[in-house]
Amino acid sequence: MTRSPDLLADAARCYEQAGDYAEAARCHADAGHPLKAAELWEQAGDLERAAGLWRRARRPSRAAECLLSARRFEAAAECFEEGGDLLRAGWTLVTLTRSYATAEHLFALAEPRTAAERLRRRLGRQLAAARAYGESEALLRTLAGVPERIGSLAPARERAEVEAWAVTAADHIRRPDLGALVFAASYRAGVTGCADRWQQWAARTLGDTTGVPTGPAPPAPAQA
Repeated sequence: MTRSPDLLADAARCYEQAGDYAEAARCHADAGHPLKAAELWEQAGDLERAAGLWRRARRPSRAAECLLSARRFEAAAECFEEGGDLLRAGWTLVTLTRSYATAEHLFALAEPRTAAERLRRRLGRQLAAARAYGESEALLRTLAGVPERIGSLAPARERAEVEAWAVTAADHIRRPDLGALVFAASYRAGVTGCADRWQQWAARTLGDTTGVPTGPAPPAPAQA
């Protein structure tokens, strides 16, 4: 017997209160509530099923994040591309897979709108060349210039994106010295959360956090 959407929603709430997120998700899906079902599948740990629902609900970026967590990198890149974020699609491929040619194609198609996006595209294309062919000279020059540019990028939220991409690129070519310089510049620019990211990176990459700030940079003194 088919249950009404109201009864299914009531059952879903009971399952959710009991911590049975999978059954709650099934009830919401049967009741015609795909977005709530997707959220509950995430809580249940079934990220691929959640991604399928997000994708069908035309939320490809949310689907991509689920697939990244599930280590389905190629599928995540497809979702980013589907959502129009060609930079994230290419970056996913160049950093987490060996699909360097596809990544380069996506970067070539991307149409960056800001200086930060143009810089990220350059980092992505140059990392693709470095990983595919061992040609890292252009990437080294770009990374060396990031510290002096990061503080002037706008909007401010994009500074953290450039920080992340530059540090990851430096890690891939085994130049933690350049990654540290990027973090130092990001910290001086007051990029939100930089100190925590720098601490975590130093512990993971260098095995030592000596000298790394533990809190936000103090505000610059007012000029007379």
